[in-house]
Amino acid sequence: MLSARMLLPPPETRKLLLKWVIALLIPLAVFTFVWSGEGIINNVFLSYVSPGEAILPFADWPSLIEATVFIGLLYLTIIALVGYLVAADSGRRGMSELWIDMLFQVVAPLLLVQALGLIMGLAASIIVWGLYAFGRTRIRQALKYVPPAPQASLDILTEEGRAQRVQQATAAGLWFALAFALVSLVLDIVYYIAGSIPNTLLIWIVARTLLLPVAGYFLGRLGGRLAMRRALQASGNGTNGNGAAKRTERQIAALSLSRAKEKIREIVPTDLPLLSQGAQRFYMLLIIAFALFYPVLDPLLFGYGTDGRLAAYGDAGYYVILALGLNIVVGFAGLLDLGYVAFFAIGSYVWGFFGSTQFQIVTGITIAPTTWAWLFWPMVIVAALIAALWGVILGAPTLRLRGDYLAIVTLGFGEIVPVIFKELDKYTNGINGIVGVYSPAFPGVNWTSITAGPYYYLILALIALCVFANLRLRDSRLGRAWIAIREDEIAASSSGINLVNTKLLAFGAGAFFSGIAGAYHAAKLGTVSPDNFNFSDSIIYLAMVVIGGLGSIPGVVVGAIAVYAINLQILGQLDTLAADPNNFLHVFKTLPNFAFSNIRGLIFGVILVVIVIYRPEGLIPSARRRRELHHEEEKIPEADAGDALEVPPGTTDFEEGVRVE
Repeated sequence: MLSARMLLPPPETRKLLLKWVIALLIPLAVFTFVWSGEGIINNVFLSYVSPGEAILPFADWPSLIEATVFIGLLYLTIIALVGYLVAADSGRRGMSELWIDMLFQVVAPLLLVQALGLIMGLAASIIVWGLYAFGRTRIRQALKYVPPAPQASLDILTEEGRAQRVQQATAAGLWFALAFALVSLVLDIVYYIAGSIPNTLLIWIVARTLLLPVAGYFLGRLGGRLAMRRALQASGNGTNGNGAAKRTERQIAALSLSRAKEKIREIVPTDLPLLSQGAQRFYMLLIIAFALFYPVLDPLLFGYGTDGRLAAYGDAGYYVILALGLNIVVGFAGLLDLGYVAFFAIGSYVWGFFGSTQFQIVTGITIAPTTWAWLFWPMVIVAALIAALWGVILGAPTLRLRGDYLAIVTLGFGEIVPVIFKELDKYTNGINGIVGVYSPAFPGVNWTSITAGPYYYLILALIALCVFANLRLRDSRLGRAWIAIREDEIAASSSGINLVNTKLLAFGAGAFFSGIAGAYHAAKLGTVSPDNFNFSDSIIYLAMVVIGGLGSIPGVVVGAIAVYAINLQILGQLDTLAADPNNFLHVFKTLPNFAFSNIRGLIFGVILVVIVIYRPEGLIPSARRRRELHHEEEKIPEADAGDALEVPPGTTDFEEGVRVE
């Protein structure tokens, strides 16, 4: 129910609302009115009520529904996020500091992506983020700024305090939606007077202005309740009512500074609600929605050339799978593998041989082409299993090797396999490679080697399966054994870990994912050639894992996309950009016999060196890796050790009190 306190909140709440409403309203307004947000919304509405007036009519109903779902998720999620952030904010961080952060970290990337495209814009955004982080750090050092202790933001909320924060979140959602509705209304009136908006859209303008505040009220309340699920709650059971919350405080106080920061992200209120785990769930929802509906959104956001961009993102996808597989070997188990491209080649040749006329030529078995395409799905698993088998075969003679010696053996294996495929003329067609590899088949999908959309969704599905498998492996008993071997083989062996089986499983699991990527690569490219598998590719795959973050699953995904974008997209387009007289790179064309392609390796190497020097833990490091490279002194526990011994052993309170962090 609306109340005067919600419509006209007290000064402290008013300041908090102003802080977050402006912080998120500006990026949303930039996307909506500066970029293509309003155009997409209007196009969706007109496609339903008056398709003839739509500027870019959708090809079919599924595309229209996908665009509708994305637009709804985007705006409704952001409104709920405002409520969450207001409820999760401790209020200790300054308003201007937040606004400056949002300007450089959100608004600037939006403008860069709009102007330069997705890949080039994100690359430029990384530079902006790095320069901003560097400058902010230097300014804080000059001002001798000392951040407050993580525990300072901890607050045990009573039922009354929780209700008050939910009420603040509800007010934030209401005011944010109302402000956005009014800004949209004013701009639409201006556009209507100028003749840029058809009369049909007036229905949508009125409906949006009336419905947004109502949706903001309920979504803000939803965001507040989600935030309160992560708060320390004070119960009313007398002197022992706050025992669980107090124990959590003591546990955090006993942690090192780095681990305390990680733990604090799970609890609200916090000084940095944008970095809290709850807020990250909202970001992941938006990222997943953007990835799922991107083929429909691409022409609306970036114009012509959708098929080319989707094909490039499909190539980036199998790089992600390769990085996830190599992360098991290098990141989890700590086994240096410089011949990883060999397993990629094996997976490619398995489907290249069985999924083309080469199989008929060698065996004489005739299969209808329509049936052949359906064999792709079981052959993906077969290719992965064959690659895994060869991973185990490679791992067997390397069990006693470590470090440089292991790297040399795997390097030799990576050099041998492409040569073998080149020499097996009867089965692999030698240096000419296998051509005419069939594309997969799926009900209702027009699937050919030149249709980028189906391959885009196929690689998304394969990435999702590989990420899920990696998460389960990492958290399993086997995954913990890999990490133990990486840290100390002798200690792991003394703890009862079978080094032989564990290492072999690491090589086999990593090769399994490489085989999946290889089968996809062969089907998408339509050909398999030994020239596609070089030692330099293994180095690129290793760079993805190291730059993304050893042992970090989200890190290697980002690292794979970053390395692919830098090496193949950005550096590959420099000569094209320099040919444009209006581009600032055109000045290099005045140099005699100069071409960026001649120094492409140099530029890529310099970028890698800079990243490793200034971000040695990787772009998104694992918690363990971050603590290793940014070691800080352990804090002296503030809690009395005797508190944990006052409860009977074996109870939940005792286990929580004496748990080793």
